[in-house]
Amino acid sequence: MKVAHIAPPLARTGGASGYLLQLRDGLAGLDAGPHQVTFPDEASSVVAAPPQSPARRIGGRLKRMLFGKPVFFRPDERAWQQPHGPLDEHIAHAVADMRTLADPVLSREAENADVLFAHDLGSAEAALERRRKRQSVWLMLHAPMPIALYLAWNWGVPEQDWRTVLAYPDVKRWVDRELNVCRRAERLVVPCREAADELVRCDARFGPLLRKADLVLTGAAAPPPANVQATRAALRARWYLPIDQRVGLFIGSAQVYRGLDALLDGLSLLRDEIVIPGTIAVAGPDRASMPARDRLRVLGRVEDVTSLLRAVDFVVNVNRFSLFDLSLIEATEAGLPLLLHDTGGNRTCRALGAGVEPVANLAPATVAAGLERLFGMPQAELDALGARSRRCYEEHLRPAHFAARHLALYDKVAGVKRRRATA
Repeated sequence: MKVAHIAPPLARTGGASGYLLQLRDGLAGLDAGPHQVTFPDEASSVVAAPPQSPARRIGGRLKRMLFGKPVFFRPDERAWQQPHGPLDEHIAHAVADMRTLADPVLSREAENADVLFAHDLGSAEAALERRRKRQSVWLMLHAPMPIALYLAWNWGVPEQDWRTVLAYPDVKRWVDRELNVCRRAERLVVPCREAADELVRCDARFGPLLRKADLVLTGAAAPPPANVQATRAALRARWYLPIDQRVGLFIGSAQVYRGLDALLDGLSLLRDEIVIPGTIAVAGPDRASMPARDRLRVLGRVEDVTSLLRAVDFVVNVNRFSLFDLSLIEATEAGLPLLLHDTGGNRTCRALGAGVEPVANLAPATVAAGLERLFGMPQAELDALGARSRRCYEEHLRPAHFAARHLALYDKVAGVKRRRATA
C-alpha cells in the first residue's frame, strides 16, 4: 500500500510539519514491508518554504489581516456577529494557505498513492476533491479544537471565553465545514482518546466520528544539544537562570489556549521566595510581550531546546486544550518531571506512567499550589518523577514506537499480518 502524507514542508516545529519529520526519521530504521510511505520535502530544501511553522504563519497572517499592526484595534461586535463577514473571509484565507502549502505534495502523489493522508483541513479538502475512485483520504487531526475556533480565539479575541467565540456565526459555519470533511474522509486519526475528548468538548458532533477514529500515539526524539559537554551550571549561566533554586520551564507560544496567563496568575500567588524559592523560565514568547514579574525569566525564542531542558528541573504545561504535545515527549526524553493541567493528551501522558504532578484546573490558587509542590518537593521525590518520565519515554515514546504504530495501522487496513520487532 502506498501512503502519501499531504502536508506543508517538513520542519522541526510543532504541528504537522514537525510530526511528519519525526515519523519519517522513525520509519528510516524499520522495515516498512509492503508499504511505501512518502512525505513532503524538508523546508530547507524548498525554495519558497515559509520560515515559520505553518500554524504560526497562518495565525500571524490572520492576526495582521483582522487587526493591523500594531494590534490595538478590535472590530465592532456587530462585525463578528455578521454571517459571511470579515471573520469568514479571513478563515477562508487561512485554509487557502493550507491548500497552497500542501499542493506540491498532492500534485506529485495524486496519481499513484492508495492513501492520501491529509494533515489539516485545507489539504483534506483538496485531497477529497482530487482523489481518484480507488484512493482513500485519511485525516490526522493536529489541533485539540476546531480550526475555526483556534484561529478566531487565539488570534482574534483571546480575552473572550472560547464558548463565546465558538458561537459566532462564521465560526459555527466553519466548524460545520470541518465536520463535513471528517465525515467524508475514510479514516480519522488522533494521537489518543483523551485528545479526541477535547474536540468533543467543543462540539458534541465530533463524538460519533471520533469514536471510530484510529489512535496512533505520537513519538519523537529531540535534536542533539549544541554542546553535550556543557554542565548544568554552564547552561544556567547561558540563560541567566539562578543556580541556587528550582527552575520550571514553560515552552510554547503565548496563544490563549496554552494557558500562559493562568501560569503567571498562579505564580503571582506564591509565598515569599525565601520560604519557597523557585523561578519559572518562559521560552517562546517575545520578550517585549511579557510582563516583568518576580520569579519569572523570559528567554524569548530558543533554538537549542535540548540544552535548555538539561538546564531546568521540571516542565510546565497549562494548556486549556491539549492534544499530545511534542514538547512533552522531549521533556520525558530529558527525564524531567511534568506539572500538567489534567486535560486532553496531558492525561494520556500521566496514564502512560510519566512523572506527572497533575493540576486539576487553572484557577490561580490551584496552579500556585502545583508550583509550590514542585518547588518544595524533596530532591529524591523529584528525581523519582524524572526517572518515571524517562522510563515512559523508553517504553512508549521513542520514534521507533511511533513509526511502528503507523505501520501497524497500514497493516490493519491492508490486511497484512506479520510480526514486528517493535510494537
